[in-house]
Amino acid sequence: MTSRRDWGRLLSNIPLPEQNLAGIAAGLVLQRVVPRRLVKASGPPSVLLRLAGGASLAAGGTLITWAWLAARDTRLATPDALVTSGPYGLSRNPMYVGWALVHLGVGLLRNDAWTTAALPVVSAEVHREVLREEALLEATFPAAFSRYRQSVPRYVPHLRAGFPAALPLRPRR
Repeated sequence: MTSRRDWGRLLSNIPLPEQNLAGIAAGLVLQRVVPRRLVKASGPPSVLLRLAGGASLAAGGTLITWAWLAARDTRLATPDALVTSGPYGLSRNPMYVGWALVHLGVGLLRNDAWTTAALPVVSAEVHREVLREEALLEATFPAAFSRYRQSVPRYVPHLRAGFPAALPLRPRR
C-alpha cells in the first residue's frame, strides 16, 4: 500500500512547467478581458475545433502520465540515472511535449485565440529551458546522454518498425 508520504513524493515528481501554466493563465485572462475566438462560436468548425482540443488535451494528459510512470523512481529535478524507456524512448522530453499538447488542447477546446496564440511564445521559452537541462544532463551523464541524444529525438518521435511493442513501461537502470 502506498502511504501518504509516498504519494506526496510521487506527485512532487510531476514537473509543472511555469512557462505553460503562465501562458495558459495569461491567455485565459486576456480572453476574459478582450475575447477573441478562433472560429465562429457555433457550427461545424466549432465542433471540430472542440473535438481536436479534447483529443489534444487527452493525448497530452496521457503522455504526461505515461512519462511520470516511466520516471517514477527517478527524481526528475535531480536525476541519478537517465530515464530512457517508455515515452522517453520516443522523445527526450515527453513531459514538455505533453504539456504543449495540454496547452493547445485548452486553447482549442475553449475556442480561445489568446491561449492558442501564447503557445509558440511558451514553446520558445520551453526550448531554452530544454537546452539548459540537456547541458546539465550532458555534464552529469556524458557518455550515456551522448548515446541517448543520438538515438532519441528531442521532441517529435521518429516513426519506426516495432513501435510500440519495443517500449517497456518501466525505466531501465
